[in-house]
Amino acid sequence: MKLEELKAREIIISVLGERGTLKSEDELSQILKKRLTKKERFALNAKVTNADMQNTLEALNADVDRYEAIIAGAVKKMKNESVHKEFYNLI
Repeated sequence: MKLEELKAREIIISVLGERGTLKSEDELSQILKKRLTKKERFALNAKVTNADMQNTLEALNADVDRYEAIIAGAVKKMKNESVHKEFYNLI
């Protein structure tokens, strides 16, 4: 998946909610690229875009349980206090 295809803003809002002013889409994509694995980014992007589950599972080479574990791991990483502050513009 290319960074241009990543719906970074939607991913962050779905995981963290509205907490402040987010950085630009490009900056958010770069942060997600730095902090998450390819599979985690792909799984989260598929979830927020409501992609076909069967195609997503085939692309990840995983079953539903593994897919949920990938999502849970990515969410845990994003909710880490030192990481989630990177997504927002500081005043």
